[in-house]
Amino acid sequence: MRGIAIESEVRHSCRVHARLLDAFIDLTREELGRHTPGFVEESLRELLETLRTERKLYGSLGAITPVAHRPIENAA
Repeated sequence: MRGIAIESEVRHSCRVHARLLDAFIDLTREELGRHTPGFVEESLRELLETLRTERKLYGSLGAITPVAHRPIENAA
């Protein structure tokens, strides 16, 4: 039963991370709109790409499907 609790905690954590990333993506887009083409603008675009990739990852992890859980035995 602990596997189900962990899965629930992981999904909840992923949703929290995704929500925070959404907020940071919005903030970064707003900041990007304040800059003309140049180093800062390019840097912010790269950051947005990274944040969006991370957001997709957390989105997929948040939709974890049940998997067979086998307890790990102590090798000692």
